[in-house]
Amino acid sequence: MINQRSVDRPTVCAHKLQLAWQILVPFLVMAGLIIAGAVLVVTGGAPRTGVWADVSLIWLLAPALFFALAFLVIMITIIYGMAKLLQIMPRYTGKAQDIFARLSAGTRKVADGTTKPFVWFRQAGAVIKSIFRL
Repeated sequence: MINQRSVDRPTVCAHKLQLAWQILVPFLVMAGLIIAGAVLVVTGGAPRTGVWADVSLIWLLAPALFFALAFLVIMITIIYGMAKLLQIMPRYTGKAQDIFARLSAGTRKVADGTTKPFVWFRQAGAVIKSIFRL
């Protein structure tokens, strides 16, 4: 393998500078702030941690309460809609049942009509066979 020396082009230097100022510095500043906050909370004493715990609990429960409220509204709407639908349905379900009864009778009549010739030919064949067997 050939050992090549890295070329310091202006774009490579600009990239290294951007890496330092746009990624590493903000990351290190935020890490320092987080560590300082943790130290402040630990050394601040028990009364301050209780307040921060309560604030954290509120921020954790707020989204859950929001989604629970949305779910409750949706369920109330569904229950109200079903109650209204059950008031209207008996009129139309009777009519639908009559329509499907007529449709069933018509289908049965057509099915019986299509099978009638085949049944008749089988019966006629059976009668002819029984006559010639004697």
